Amino acid sequence: MSAYQSETWWDDERIRWYDKAAVQTEFHSLLAKEIEKHISKEERILELGAGLGYVSEILMNDGYDLTASDNDENALAAAKKRTGFNDRFILLDSEKEEIPQIDTLLMIFFGRIKENGNLEKYLRSAGKIIYIISEHRGQGEDSRRFREPDDTVSFLEKTPGITFSHHHFSAAFNQPLDNEEDATRFLKRMYKDSADKYAKYIIHDNDGLLLPNEKHTSIFIIRRSS
Repeated sequence: MSAYQSETWWDDERIRWYDKAAVQTEFHSLLAKEIEKHISKEERILELGAGLGYVSEILMNDGYDLTASDNDENALAAAKKRTGFNDRFILLDSEKEEIPQIDTLLMIFFGRIKENGNLEKYLRSAGKIIYIISEHRGQGEDSRRFREPDDTVSFLEKTPGITFSHHHFSAAFNQPLDNEEDATRFLKRMYKDSADKYAKYIIHDNDGLLLPNEKHTSIFIIRRSS
């Protein structure tokens, strides 16, 4: 959950939708493999904004020393119940609380490193940051590319005392929906005023309805210069 959202993001309905998508795609396992290219099992890793913890769970099961944090108690409760890693999911509001000293910070669709001195704050706690952001929003012809990846590259190039690399990752994260009513609620909640525009992309699947979604992301590996 982004620390910039004022509402509680992870209510029961959003958790249900996300769980259905997570178990029917390989998105999280593929993303975890990409992350594992840039970490070792000797590192102490803290994930900020872990949400429901699907990537966290994979990395924990693969033997990485990772603690997952979020400021949403609903998300943490769901993650603990699903994974059984009760002591490795912790409540932490990284905007208001001190971030502990750690080797690596992992942020997946969380945080804004260009604002409020956040990058400097994060680098005081960790020598390496893995920062993953979306490159687009929307479907098909209505998809639009975010400026955020290009702006992040420009920001990092101008930041002294760091080195970084930039990688791209794409994988399907399709959204299963139970029926027309479920689809209508999903579109209205997730796309708000644009719900009608995205309704045309929903297709009939064997088990109900499906909203295809190819997620394109930028992965930044940021390190303090030695």
